[in-house]
Amino acid sequence: MSKKEEVEEVVQSVTPILVAAEREVLEEGKEKKKVVEDGFELDDWTISEFISENDFDMIDMLSDALEQVSNQLDEKQREFLVKSTEWTTKTRDSLKNQTKKLEDQRSRIQELLVKQYHKIDKRMNRDAKTVQLRDKISFVVGVGNACVAPALALRYPNSIPLYYSVQLVVLVILRYVIYRSRRWHYFIFDICYFVNCMTMLFLWVFPHSSILFLATFCMTNGPVAWAIITWRNSLVFHSLDKVTSVFIHIFPPLVTYCIRWMPELQKDVYCENQSFVTSYRNTRFPALGDIEGDITFRQVMMYSTTAYVIWQSLYYLFIMVGRKDKVESGLRLTSYSWLLDDTHGKKGFIQNTAFMFGAKWKAEMFMFLQLVYNIVTSIPTFFIYKSFYLHTGFLMAMFAVSVWNGANYYIEVFSRRYISEIENIKAEDLKKTK
Repeated sequence: MSKKEEVEEVVQSVTPILVAAEREVLEEGKEKKKVVEDGFELDDWTISEFISENDFDMIDMLSDALEQVSNQLDEKQREFLVKSTEWTTKTRDSLKNQTKKLEDQRSRIQELLVKQYHKIDKRMNRDAKTVQLRDKISFVVGVGNACVAPALALRYPNSIPLYYSVQLVVLVILRYVIYRSRRWHYFIFDICYFVNCMTMLFLWVFPHSSILFLATFCMTNGPVAWAIITWRNSLVFHSLDKVTSVFIHIFPPLVTYCIRWMPELQKDVYCENQSFVTSYRNTRFPALGDIEGDITFRQVMMYSTTAYVIWQSLYYLFIMVGRKDKVESGLRLTSYSWLLDDTHGKKGFIQNTAFMFGAKWKAEMFMFLQLVYNIVTSIPTFFIYKSFYLHTGFLMAMFAVSVWNGANYYIEVFSRRYISEIENIKAEDLKKTK
């Protein structure tokens, strides 16, 4: 093989390596800056430049060429790195400015929303006559339920589901409208409303589902009923908000009570009619006919815990994750944000326990507390389901607690606050007329 052929072979073997190296650098530069500088062109080299009679001279020339290309590659990399750093800095500054503008815009929008909510709330309470009319209607509804519901339950327990359903639709719609104006409407995603939905589904969609009935029975007579104590529900007749709160906590257990004990409630002391009433109940609610004997403790725990886990999962995804920014910014108020807020008073058991492992885990600790509460309050439902008299006494006790809380409110709060509120509204009306 001649010298020329040897040189051509060496150059041909080196050239692809150099071309690949140059292409890699150029492509890296394109990704970072989209600008490509003039590179070292291998095509400018000629075979004659590497031809020499001395093999060592040829090695030196090739070594120099490789070193030259390596130096140029290093230089290009440094240039691209510098330009990439400059571009990254400019981009970062631009993103910061844009982010600041968007945050300012969001703050202004939030302020406008808050003002609009206050405006709507003020419009709904701007007139003394409107406030008085609303409270009179609430008084009629509250007293009516306190008188009519027990009479219906004792004489016509089969009418309680319809009586409950009509009121629930009306009261929840009114509550949503009012809470929406005050930015409280995320409260409607709490577990008590979820259980009310379970009750409605059983009554009108799945009356044949024994699993849904047992889960509803355990949840209504467990966490929902006991919430009258934990949330201090007060039977304040003139307050639509408080009347609604008592309704959504006491009526679902009353509905399941009437369905479970319908034969006992309509028992005739003069003739045997329980078989007829039982047949009617099982026809209207086939789930009761499918339940053989008494429920087991395992069923109570399994059904109540499953219902809680379903609600908690939905609540976590929709509220605690999906609406996290709105809740943390104060634009929306939820039960867990209100309970964990230490700005409205002294820290209680819930706050101290929720912050046991720091603020980072407060949401998880709060969910754990709710799970424990759900389990503990579901345990008595096992015994309540078995005993008519125990169930009756339990509902009477829960109702008595709401009445006691209402009495405390009237004596300690209402006598001062309500009169002051009406006088302030009348004073504002007088100012407008002048």
